[in-house]
Amino acid sequence: MNIILTGFMGTGKSAVGTRLARRLGWRFVNLDTLIEASAKKPVAKIFAEHGETVFRRMEQRAIHRVARGDQQVIATGGGAVVDPENRRILRALGPVICLTAHPKVILQRVSPTVSSRPMLSGGAPFVQIQRLLRQRAFAYAKADLTIDTSALSVDEVVERIWAQIGPWISKGWHYLLKNSEKLTQRYGGRYIAVLDDRIVAVGATQLEAYQRIAKPVSPRCEVGIYYIPLPEEPALAL
Repeated sequence: MNIILTGFMGTGKSAVGTRLARRLGWRFVNLDTLIEASAKKPVAKIFAEHGETVFRRMEQRAIHRVARGDQQVIATGGGAVVDPENRRILRALGPVICLTAHPKVILQRVSPTVSSRPMLSGGAPFVQIQRLLRQRAFAYAKADLTIDTSALSVDEVVERIWAQIGPWISKGWHYLLKNSEKLTQRYGGRYIAVLDDRIVAVGATQLEAYQRIAKPVSPRCEVGIYYIPLPEEPALAL
């Protein structure tokens, strides 16, 4: 399992990602840093010398590289999730969390480094920020969790993420993410019910749960159940 942090520049992805990775004991990966290391030049220079199209290709290659890893907190560039293929790959890696902030807060945070941010060139920075936020809104809205960091400290953002993601890690939900591709292959085009140990806790057997869920579904449809076990149990596709 991995955790993906996305969102606009100046929303705190790197600072939050570093702190969250430390808390989890995971590796922190900043995609822009990975790209710079591979290209041996900063992002601003890549844009200046080769243009955005080349940078986006490099970005997608970096995403494919991190997709081979596990237990990573991955901070993407602000425009990475606009590409549908990037979104597909990142969603398969783990929960996607979008960090947001008010445009004026973003401007205040990025003002000291505006010259090194190529996406803000070509006009007044605040106007560029508003324009890009509108353009990317549809992609950011597809995140599993959105947190407005405008008035929050780094630690407060980490706590909010942990409140939502912690149970996935401690209760065994990572089994679902790890095996999501297998589920898609097995139950492609069908209904999938996701159950965890709480079903057993309330006295319902897996068969009873299957019958309850299948009842309102058209006979033409098949229902697959994926049982999310306790952490020490293997995951079962039923």
